[in-house]
Amino acid sequence: MKLQSVLAIFGFIGLGMSVNAQQNSTSPYSSFGAGNLLFDNNIEQAAMGGLSVFNTNPYSASANFYNPAANRDLSFTTFEFGVNTHLSQFDDTTSVSKKSATYISNISLAFPVGTKGRAGFGFQPYSSVGYELATITETEEIAFRNDYKGSGGINSLHVMGSYNLTPEFSLGLRANYLFGELDRNQIITTQGLALVSDYSYEAKLSGFQFTAGTYYSKKIGTNKRFEAGGTYTLGANLNAKIEDMTMTYMLLDNVPGNIDTIQYHKIYGDMKLPQSVSIGASYRKDLHWMIGAQLDWGDWGGYSLDEDDNSNIDTRFRVSAGGYWIPDFNSYKSYFNRVTYRLGGFYEATPLQFGDIGIKKYGVTFGFGFPVGKDRDASMLNLAVELGQLGKANSQVIKENYANLKIGFTLNDVWFRKRVID
Repeated sequence: MKLQSVLAIFGFIGLGMSVNAQQNSTSPYSSFGAGNLLFDNNIEQAAMGGLSVFNTNPYSASANFYNPAANRDLSFTTFEFGVNTHLSQFDDTTSVSKKSATYISNISLAFPVGTKGRAGFGFQPYSSVGYELATITETEEIAFRNDYKGSGGINSLHVMGSYNLTPEFSLGLRANYLFGELDRNQIITTQGLALVSDYSYEAKLSGFQFTAGTYYSKKIGTNKRFEAGGTYTLGANLNAKIEDMTMTYMLLDNVPGNIDTIQYHKIYGDMKLPQSVSIGASYRKDLHWMIGAQLDWGDWGGYSLDEDDNSNIDTRFRVSAGGYWIPDFNSYKSYFNRVTYRLGGFYEATPLQFGDIGIKKYGVTFGFGFPVGKDRDASMLNLAVELGQLGKANSQVIKENYANLKIGFTLNDVWFRKRVID
């Protein structure tokens, strides 16, 4: 076993033990539903607008956990690790603020099983809650200050497997174990008085979600290929342990006193996650270029956390397009001719609704895959940048301009293969 394989295993185990406490979001939009959705793709896919239902690696040397069936040609044992830095600027027409967060976005290990099977396991954040807001409500006689704060998120530990039924068609299945905690808090202060009302809400979540995938690959001529893929994610009911409490107290020299618990509930219920569908197709010239497009749909109107949940969310729809280009994968004169250049873009009608106003999201992406290691090793250092906008600044909605800066690596090795010469 090579040194990079040993490092991959220990890196996966060690990092996986520390990811649960990450702060992944700074957006006020994460206050709705399950928070900002983060379970999407790896770094190379993110650089191409989020394309992920077909093979996006020119060397078939990167694991696809979004559509497990798309691992049809995976020929290496592949370890992947990625980090994302999210930079945001918020504009509500009266003020502008900036925030940032850095978190581990992906850890995975995948490998061939025989000649027709593929398997793997990994970790990704599924969703994240992280926001701090304040509003002032005034009447003729009194003014109230409302402070809103949220934190936490849902994480995914997942396994996948695929099987090549024919040389052109494969099926796959992924199982996600989702777990985490969503914390939300609202403090109402009566200006000019010392009376404070404090409402806190905590939901601890756990459960399984399953995704089935299909993949079709057809060779055209000597070196071109048409590929298509699709996934269907079943709706899921996560076990939810919910505690909500309302207290009032007096602030005396900024120290709470005379605390009175008005209400306390402990509820065992469900978080209902919706079904979703993704389909896409691509056309490529082997080891040179690829172009593709993808559609994603999610029935988030069926989301709920408890009987009193009144989250104003609706259907999610997204369209993505992108591709890659390699000037000369076999070049010995120029290293940059062997670099994989990636570009893409997307438009998304998010599930978020403010009255009759639907929140839209759109952006452009680009990135690079830098070859590392020995010749024909297929290992890469991957960089991706996503520049986007969420919402539009007016009296009801906040505009968020953001940049996602992603960096990570893909290490490849050969396991489970018998030696021909000892």
